Order: sequence, then C-alpha cells, then structure tokens
Amino acid sequence: MPGTTLRAPAPSAADRVPLLLALLGLLAVASSSIVLGPEALSSTLIAGFGVVIVAVRPQWGVAALLLLLMVQYGSRRYEREGVAAGLASLVPVGSGLVTVNNVLGIFLALMVVYYVYRDGDWSFLKSRQVQLMAAITGVLVLSGFVSGIDPAEQIDLGLRLTGGQDPMRLLISRALFLVLFVFFITRPTDLRMIVGLFVLLAVGTAWSGSAAAIQGGGRAEVADYRAGGLEVLIQSTQNPNRLALICTLALVFIWEFGQAARLRKWGAWLATGVSLLLVVTVFLSASRGGVIGLGFATLMLFARRRAGSTRVLYGLALVVVGWMLIQQIVPEQAIERITNIPGLSESSEGGGSIERRGYTYGIALDIWEDAPLIGIGPGNWPFMRFLTDPLRSAAAPHNSYLKALVEGGVLTLGLYLALFWITVRDIWRCEHSPGALSRARADGIDWLVPATRISLVTFMVFSLFADLWDLIFSYLLIGLAAVLIKRYRPQMATA
Repeated sequence: MPGTTLRAPAPSAADRVPLLLALLGLLAVASSSIVLGPEALSSTLIAGFGVVIVAVRPQWGVAALLLLLMVQYGSRRYEREGVAAGLASLVPVGSGLVTVNNVLGIFLALMVVYYVYRDGDWSFLKSRQVQLMAAITGVLVLSGFVSGIDPAEQIDLGLRLTGGQDPMRLLISRALFLVLFVFFITRPTDLRMIVGLFVLLAVGTAWSGSAAAIQGGGRAEVADYRAGGLEVLIQSTQNPNRLALICTLALVFIWEFGQAARLRKWGAWLATGVSLLLVVTVFLSASRGGVIGLGFATLMLFARRRAGSTRVLYGLALVVVGWMLIQQIVPEQAIERITNIPGLSESSEGGGSIERRGYTYGIALDIWEDAPLIGIGPGNWPFMRFLTDPLRSAAAPHNSYLKALVEGGVLTLGLYLALFWITVRDIWRCEHSPGALSRARADGIDWLVPATRISLVTFMVFSLFADLWDLIFSYLLIGLAAVLIKRYRPQMATA
C-alpha cells in the first residue's frame, strides 16, 4: 500500500543463539575478572570483545586460532629475541589447560554443535580428509595408551615433550582445528584471508630468520650462520628445515596469485622482492632438504606454465637475480653445506649430518620391530631412542614417514599415505575439471587450486628430510584442500 514502509523480519530465536552464546561467554569472562581482581579488567575487556567478534564472525576465530598455534608452538616468552620477542609478547600464552587456544577452540566447537543442531548439516564429516585425519588421530591415541609409556618417565630423563604438552592432547587439538577449519572456512573470502595470514607470517618469519643468520645470531646449537634460531616469528621454524618449508610454501602461493591476478606495477615489484627474500632465506637455512624442496616446487611451477615466453623470461631473470643475491648474502659455510652431496663432494661441512641420519634410520627400524602394527605411541620416539641407542641420543628421526612408522606403525603410515594420495588426486581432478575451474575463476580463487596441489606435493618432499606431520602447517594444507574439494566437487561430478 502507498505510504507503508517495508520492515525486515525480526530475527528468529535460532538466529539469535550465537549472540546469546557471546553474551554468556562475556558474562563468564567478566565473572572471572571479578574473582581475579581489578588488574584483570583490561584483559577481560579484550577477551569480551573477542568473544563477541568470534560469535559473529567464527571465520575470524579460526584465523586467530591458526595465528596462535603458529606463533605459540611450544613457546616461552623469554626464549624469543629481537622483533619476534615483541610481537610474540602480544599473543597471550596462558598455562596448563586454560590457554587462549583451548578456550577459543572450545567456544568454536560449541558453535559447531549449535549449527549442526539447528541445520542438521553433517556434510563436513563426509570430507575424506576429515575422516582420514580422525582415523589417524584415533590410531595414534590408541597406540599411546597401549604403549604403556608414562610421560613422567621422559621428563625424569630430561626429555622435553613435543610442544611442551602431552602429544596425544596435541594431536586431538590439531584434529579439532581441522574440523573447525572445514566447517567455518567455506567462502572464497575466508580462504583468501587464511592464505594471506599464513603468507604474512611466513614473510615476517623469513625476514627475522634471515637477519639472524646475516648478523651471525642464527641457531646457536647448529651453527650461527644458519637462518632460524630465537628470533623467528613462527616458533617451530627455529628449525632451519621447517623455516625452508614455510618459505617455499609462501613462495608457491605468491607466485600462483601473481600469475593469475593482474597486479599493478608496484604490486609486481613487491611480489618479486618478497619472492627473492623467501628464496634467499631458504639458502640461508643451509638446509639441503630445503634447497631440494625449493627446486622441486620451482620445477612444478614452471611445468604448469607451459606457454608464455614472457613468463619464462621473467622467471629466468628472477633466477639470475636470486643467484646473484645468494652469492652476495649467503655465508660461504652455508653454500658449502648445501653443496655437500654424498658421493659427489669432498666437503666436510654438513657431512656428519648425513652420517647421523643414516645411523638414525637403522635405530628407527630396530624400534619399529618392537611394535610394527600400531607403533610405540605419539611423542615416544625420544624416549625409545634414548633406551635403544648405544650412544644414548634422543635426536629426532628427521623423516616424517619414518616417524609415522615408528610411533604409529604400518597402520598409521598407511593412513597418512592414503590421506595424501586421495587429497592430491582430488585436488588434481578439481584443477583439470573445466566446470570446477570455471567456478573457481568466478570466485577469484582459481590460483589457489594449483597452489594447494603444488604445496601439498612439495610438503611431501620436505617430509623426507624433517618431522612435519604433527605441525599446524600439515593441517592447514589438508584443510585448504578439503574445503576446495568440497566446494567444487559438484562441478567435477558433472564435468
């Protein structure tokens, strides 16, 4: 009728539940501050705003959880140095079970329960990636109980637990992160946000890790010329092999995005500069496995772009400039270590590392024979190696496949291989399905499909040289692939 004003319908009671959850969470936080005293008021206000934001935008909550898990991983604030110490101090650590990670994860899990109850949508559990990761976690937890190894015995021997917490609890929390990721990260904007966050953290870590190596303050227990050490932003990349991994993964995402997007001139120059920083950082890590992984990823990137002489020339120019920077910046010891290839080099730098790895593989097979089916339990490698090794060493196996075999047996290793095979196969089908790629292009994330596939395969190559599968990077890549496969599977089926 003329003169009437149409009003939006009032939100239903079901739609108001997330806000009710936020208010309940805010009430709980406020009650805690009253108990703890006035000094907790500022923390209460920050936490209260955070609860409301996560309730309204749970995708931001998943991104915050990813940030916390990467920056906090087994960290203590006094371990950090330089710029990373200042940034890490902004991230609350907590203690025991009451950490900001656990509180945020539980709050998001309650939201999942509510949404499933409201909509009856269980499709996220149909993801093969979620199912296989749940099976892997279940087998490893069972293995931990069956092994009968008490974590207190490891602590008595001075052996530090993985990430400073119970390994089984760590695995369960990572599996929960994957479920939250697949459930809440569904839109193209969410995927771009998550990848952008990872790239920003990786670039910041590359800058801090490279500066440590150039200034002679690298990982002291290995060598002061290697990138890594106490100044890196992402905690687990104190290890040079892991630092090389995140630099390579970030390079893949940046390259594919730059090739698909029409960047302005300043954007292209920025992408080139950041790419050179990541490449130089890999060489500064002095990781042979890192250089192999970087070379493998580079070959895959160029093989995917068969046509276009301009791109080839651009890539060759980038390689030449990168090599010149490497010669000028990377210390001679790092170059000598990287080029020390068994049977082809007489250099002594890094040769002991190769011999130690061969020795470690033999010890690992001896331990595996004691529990070939389900292994010795997650996190028990240092303890069992210490008891088995005549040298009384508790050093890591430096091989994800070998670690999965020893700690989880052939059953866990088989499930992991099935997970990677199925994930890479499905993302490959998505990449080569005209219908799926067309919709991805309309969503503005067609570049993310091949970038995720190349990153996954590169991650598997890096896994030959480092222990990676229990790190958050593994769950991030699997989560990205799971969301892409779930989103574009209907187009793949009709192709």
